[in-house]
Amino acid sequence: MAVLRRGRRPARLLLFVALAVALVGAAGCGGEEVASPASQVDQAKDASVKAGILAIESGIQAYIATARTAPPQADQATLGAFVQPWPSNPWTKAPMREGDQPGDYSYAAGPGTAYRLVGHLSGGREFARP
Repeated sequence: MAVLRRGRRPARLLLFVALAVALVGAAGCGGEEVASPASQVDQAKDASVKAGILAIESGIQAYIATARTAPPQADQATLGAFVQPWPSNPWTKAPMREGDQPGDYSYAAGPGTAYRLVGHLSGGREFARP
């Protein structure tokens, strides 16, 4: 009988471990979602776009400080003296430019010093400044 008991302990332990793993998996690792590698890459690229938009915004502000008006366009030719190095689109590796694809941006000058700058992120999301 003692031999039978010893043989059953590993089976019970294995069953307990399997049950614990199943419960943790069902709970989503403590209620937090585990990000897929693809979503982590997109998050990193989105952070890069946001940093690029902030750099371009700094260039717009420097332009406004010298010209007392918003620049007619927010491109490398107009703001390149204020933004060095010019930020890159993390999806294309090319310099950021106006467009509607992830890593691109949209710019609209308003009256006087008003403007709107929008970075296009993954999944159709946007990062707007100011």
